[in-house]
This record gives sequence, structure tokens and C-alpha cells, in this order.
Amino acid sequence: MIGNDLFITVVVMFLLSGIAILLLLITLIIVAVNSGSQKKLVVSPVQIVISLLSLVILYLGVPFWFLSQAQNKEGVEAEKLYKLAVKTALIPSVKSEMLQFSGSYYVTVFNGKEAVKAFEQSLKINENKVSVSQLCNLYTIKGDYDAAIGMCEKFNLQQIIAVNYILQNDYKNAYEVINKKIQNGENITYWDYATRAYINRKTGKKDLFEQDYQKALESCPNNEVLKKLYKNENYYKDLYSEYKKQYNF
Repeated sequence: MIGNDLFITVVVMFLLSGIAILLLLITLIIVAVNSGSQKKLVVSPVQIVISLLSLVILYLGVPFWFLSQAQNKEGVEAEKLYKLAVKTALIPSVKSEMLQFSGSYYVTVFNGKEAVKAFEQSLKINENKVSVSQLCNLYTIKGDYDAAIGMCEKFNLQQIIAVNYILQNDYKNAYEVINKKIQNGENITYWDYATRAYINRKTGKKDLFEQDYQKALESCPNNEVLKKLYKNENYYKDLYSEYKKQYNF
């Protein structure tokens, strides 16, 4: 269930919690009636088991309740709720999931350090695509290039691997990575051509720069970001320098 859509998971947990509350109430009423008629506390083993199972179900649902509330809040209040969702998660896979949502929240508010911390903790529990891809990007922004490349390689994110080499002025490796992706002909995007164009210009291959840029432009003729790349010879370095400030690294 943890791997499914969040909405479905929350709904199921709320339904289970509702059933658990109902069972608890019924059990308490029965115990109260029997105890009252016999003038002493009367609790059967079955009633104890039902009560304990209901309490366990209620507690397992608590992280999802905090999470659903957090996604409707902002600022400090939202952050507190995300932290509570993580703290109250008992099952490792649930805790990992709560950490992913917490990390994603920190990304949206540009708190890079806390986002990295959350995704790293999630990844220690179990390897998941969300944490790997997010850390790939965050490490790149932070300037931790070796760690970024290591993360990106887990899912063969060649375009961003090339960017990491670009940011280190290693145009040889950057070109090899992005050129191999393009030559393989799988899932090529206009930005792959734009990245290779950038590298060609940086290595003095003006004609190849123009050729690749035109290929990128053919796919997205009105793309404003492509136009910025064409005008700015230091596009990637300026972009990630701005990102680094934005995420407070």
C-alpha cells in the first residue's frame, strides 16, 4: 500500500482507523454493560485482543493523519506536522515515505540542507527513486559533484551527469556522456542537444554548437530557456550559482 498513490493510502488508513474506533467503542460498551451487571470488571481475552489491535491500527494511521494535515498548511506549522509524521512512523517503509514527503516540502520552500538531510535518511532505510533523483539534483546544486554523479548513475540520468562535469569544467567527460546518450537514440530530449551544443561552444566548436542548437530549437521553437542558453556562454554555471543561493547551500 505504501507504494500506491498517497490519496488512496490516506483514505484506506482513515477507513481502518474509523473501523478501529468503532470496534473500541463497541468493546467498551460491552465491557461496561457486563461489568455493571456483575458489579465487577469483566473483560474477555477476545475483547482485550480486539482493543489492542484497534489501538495498533490507530497508531499506524497517525503518520498519515499528520501528513494529510501538513499538506494543507504552510510555514512553521507545516514543518512541525511533517516532522511529527516522520517521528510517529513505526514501520520502516512508512518512515521512509514520510521522509520523502518531508524532503519534497523542504525543496518547495528552498531549504536545501533540510531537504538533503530528509532524503538521505529516507535512502538509508530503503533505496527509492524519489530520494535518489532528488539527491542527484540537490547534490549538483550544492556542488558535491562526486556524490551527485554517484546518485545520478543509479538511474542512468546522463543529462544531469553531463551537467555535473560541465560545472567542473570537465568538458571531455561531459561530452562523452551526453554524446553517448544521443547516439544510443533512447529518450532523447531537446535539452540533450542543447547540452551538447553548450559543450561544443565551450570547446570552440562553433559550427557544431549551431547545429545542435538548431536541433534543440526544432523541437521547442519558442522555448525561452533555450534562447537564454544561446545568448549566455556561461548559462549552466550562472544557473547553478543562482540555484545554490536560492537553496541556501
